[in-house]
Formats: sequence, C-alpha cells, structure tokens
Amino acid sequence: MSTQRYGRGAMLLHWGHAVLVLGMIGWGLYMADLPKGPDRSFAIGVHKSFGIVAILVVAVRLLWRRSHPAPVDLRLSRAEHKLAAAGHHLLYLLLVLTPLAGYLSASFTQYPMRFFGIVIPKPGWPDEGINAFFNASHGFLAWSLMGVIGIHLAAVVLHSIKKKPVLGRMLPGSKPID
Repeated sequence: MSTQRYGRGAMLLHWGHAVLVLGMIGWGLYMADLPKGPDRSFAIGVHKSFGIVAILVVAVRLLWRRSHPAPVDLRLSRAEHKLAAAGHHLLYLLLVLTPLAGYLSASFTQYPMRFFGIVIPKPGWPDEGINAFFNASHGFLAWSLMGVIGIHLAAVVLHSIKKKPVLGRMLPGSKPID
C-alpha cells in the first residue's frame, strides 16, 4: 500500500510560500542592520510589498487546505499525527500573524502604504505607540516563526532518520513511498 502524497497544487503552494517566507526572513534580517537612508527605505518598501504578498499567499493556502485535506500518512503513530497537526496549526497561525503585525505596524506611521509602488489604503493613522507595539509584535512573531520552521525541518530530518521519509510526500517528482 502506498502512502498518500500531497497534490501538485499543495506542493506548489508549499514550496512557493517556503521560498517567499525564507526570503522575507533573510531580507528582514538584512534590512534591520541598514543605516537610515534611501537604501533602508527601499529595503523596507520591498519587505512591505512582499509581506502583503505573504498575507495573500497564506490566505490561498488556508482556502486550499480547507478544500484539499492533508493526506493521511499511515506510517506515523497517533501521537506523531497529533504533534504534526499541532505543529502545522502553530505554523499557519504564525504565517498569518507575522505579516499581519507588520502590516499593522506600517499602518500606524506617517508614511503612505505602498504595494510595489502603488499607494494602498491603510487602517491606521500616525501613532508612535501603536506602531511600536505592532513593530515589536512583528519582530517577536518573526523570531517565533523562525523557531517553528526550525522545528518543522528538524521533524522532517528525524522522520527520515527513523525511515519514515515524510518529505517525499511533499516533493514534486518523488515516487510514492510504501
């Protein structure tokens, strides 16, 4: 009996989102050390635009997941299934809250909100206190997301070591695993 695999749509969303999120994390770490000036302003603008893309992508992923449930992996124990489900729920929660906190932080500044150069509405007004709260929240959530991604990757490695290669379920072109 073959273990079910994720469909192409889920794989495309997973890997595309992974590249986007890891790129956003790397870019965020890079821009944090830039001195104030045009380069930093440009970097922040790019980060904000891709942050909005990240919000849209996670919304699509959640809708996809709702209509395309994850395939059951018969090689995992009940406890492993529960841990995996809890980990995925936490991962999705952070994938929603992290860019949302960034968007809200940017909404409470004096600067216009731009999406790849196009001014878009923002729900806030200039308020340093609210901006600082959401900015700190965004940073905390981003570090939390990095930690959960690390745990997610460690789980994949652990399952591979235990001869339960769950990665093959999410890799395009891989063969079904018995």
